[in-house]
Amino acid sequence: MSNRVFALSERFGTVVCAGLAVLMCGVFTEASGAQISPLLFSTSTVDANGHPRAIALESVTMTAEPFSLSSASNFSPGDPRTRITLFCMNLDLLAGEGSNALTADAEDAAHNHYALTPEYVGQVPGFEGVYMVVLRLNDSMTSTLGDVLVRLNLHGMASNRVRLAIGLIGGGPPDDPGTVPTPAPQTPPPAVPAATPNPFTDSVFAANEDGARFLEQATFGPNDADLAHLRNPALGGYRGWLNEQFNAPMSSYPSLQLYPTDNTLGCPSGTAPPNCNRDNYSMYPMQIAFYQRALNTQVTNDQLRQRVSWALSQIMVVSGQTLQQPSWLAYYQQKLDQNAFGNFRQLLTDVTLNPGMGDYLDMVNNRNTASSPANENYSREIMQLFTIGVDQLNNDGTPKLDAGGNRIPTYDQNNVTNLARVFTGWVFAAAKQFTPPGGQPQNVPNYQDPMIVREQNHDVASKTLLNGTVLPAGQNTLTDLNAALDNLFNHPNVGPFIGKQLIQHLVTSNPSAAYVDRVAKAFNNNCTGLNADNPCSGARGDMKAVITAILLDPEARGDVKTDPNYGHLKEPVLFVTNMLRPYLTATDASLNRQTSSLGQNVFNSPTVFNYYPSDYAVPGTNLFGPTFGILTTTTALGRANLANTLFVANGGNGLPANGVDTPAGTQINLAPLDALADNPGALADELNRVLLHKPGATWAASQMRASIITAINSIAASNPITSAQRRQRAQTAIYLVASSSQYQVSR
Repeated sequence: MSNRVFALSERFGTVVCAGLAVLMCGVFTEASGAQISPLLFSTSTVDANGHPRAIALESVTMTAEPFSLSSASNFSPGDPRTRITLFCMNLDLLAGEGSNALTADAEDAAHNHYALTPEYVGQVPGFEGVYMVVLRLNDSMTSTLGDVLVRLNLHGMASNRVRLAIGLIGGGPPDDPGTVPTPAPQTPPPAVPAATPNPFTDSVFAANEDGARFLEQATFGPNDADLAHLRNPALGGYRGWLNEQFNAPMSSYPSLQLYPTDNTLGCPSGTAPPNCNRDNYSMYPMQIAFYQRALNTQVTNDQLRQRVSWALSQIMVVSGQTLQQPSWLAYYQQKLDQNAFGNFRQLLTDVTLNPGMGDYLDMVNNRNTASSPANENYSREIMQLFTIGVDQLNNDGTPKLDAGGNRIPTYDQNNVTNLARVFTGWVFAAAKQFTPPGGQPQNVPNYQDPMIVREQNHDVASKTLLNGTVLPAGQNTLTDLNAALDNLFNHPNVGPFIGKQLIQHLVTSNPSAAYVDRVAKAFNNNCTGLNADNPCSGARGDMKAVITAILLDPEARGDVKTDPNYGHLKEPVLFVTNMLRPYLTATDASLNRQTSSLGQNVFNSPTVFNYYPSDYAVPGTNLFGPTFGILTTTTALGRANLANTLFVANGGNGLPANGVDTPAGTQINLAPLDALADNPGALADELNRVLLHKPGATWAASQMRASIITAINSIAASNPITSAQRRQRAQTAIYLVASSSQYQVSR
């Protein structure tokens, strides 16, 4: 379709020169180079209801609104849905970026939102600073929808919204506050040079609000010490911080003692030490270790590795729901830690041969016989969830379609069956020895070492893998395994499939296709991408290159993102750690009780699909919102209650010690907020600085700030103010921020 649109651009140029310029004429001050939000054009006059109207044409007939839903002669014979063309300026496109860098949406009178698909963006001939953007109307729209407000988004920055009509003119939602006509300038703007991404090798960006945004994406939450370290000019900005993290010593999970599968043998009644079952037959030790590392406030610790490893553990899932012992899962998590900055191909090997995964998805002791075909659990999930997904993808993560417009599967049942036969012949390594208190030594299953080969259990017949790759008969177990993992690793889906999920965990649930494409290119070759290292090796699957591409992309960086669809709901773990790290003084790290009540029981995922599916759609929208999959009325209230528990109950001192599972509790320090309690504006601004990270001017004008100040002032204060009054004001203010949607959605 894009070739047809491009060919029509010449006709658009003629139309613009001959007549459209009359509609677009008006007075408008050209934006400075600092302007990065797209600007959609509207008429210089208003309609009978006082609304300016979008400058828009039906893309084939070049007629004006109202627009029908279907066009008799369209670009795609099998898709008669109407395309409309809007005109704009200030598109800060990177070199090579096209329509897949843009997203668009429309809102109707009932406040329903519709995703509109950008299919083309190009300069208007003769008006090189003016762009035309072709949008496909949404299939859910009705023929008499009436007025809708349309918005364009680029790199997380939203345009103004303009009004156009579907089916008939009239109705629609009210204009956004402050809406004014936005006609094209009388003097056409010059062409905008391709944007050059900042290499992020200095501290300028880190010094602003984006420094806190960066740490919110790359760690378990920023605090003042981390920010000061990031902003130290000697570090070298974001690139310097990343290099420091890539080279930081790894703090991995402890190597735990393997116990018998029968807990009555491992923890015999009358002789076992206190809490034996808790410490050896539940995930409690792993959960403690997780929070100890996540809440570590030393600025030189390996927060980035832990954050990426946590994301990987939610993509390549094993769970304590099946694995009985924390030791069984500890060695799996160690492999994720070791490979978080390594190569994805090695990660695939280590995950596949880890006995925890072998147990969880039934690969251990797998064999293929006439009476008992090979178990297919691992062969199915390594394709569906760990590498390529169910649909063939373009490099930007969008699905490939066949001639009928249907998605193309990446694999079929025959592929599952053949791959399952590859995964035969693996067994646990030699058993370990355990001596129970007062008992005799006994052998226990070895979850510490990789699985080993038992050749007589391996299916040596020929096997056909993805893309028709044939493994010849007679190959041994390891040769078949390596060939199959190479087959998966080199599939073109892996970069966009894994890259998009990592973006969703670290930055935003709805990345543009162009963002996914840039990250996938870095996966495919570490010499490509906007932020490639020099020198580089050309390696595929370099996790450092992928992480760098995700965190330094223009769609990730910037002091503010105005696209309302940008960001992600903080999962319960991040909700807790982001609140605690700025104020934490001490903790026994026994916080899993809190996150469990919010839907995230650490290391106890309910299924192999994680706590929430990566493709979960927010109800009533066209948006992905994976973490919304565990947001219910109960857990939403639970989040507010947890903020109250941490900052209001117990005198605002955190979580008290409470028995064997919380022997020391969690202590926080609100003294810096107490000190500002006699100045409500300063107190609100400090909470914005620490928790919300909104630019000063945006925050100063916000209704949220005004509401917090009103709430603070509602708490009477004597003159001089007492310490109890200071604490109550501080508690009220931080509770309002921590329980707010503005805090809970990381942007």
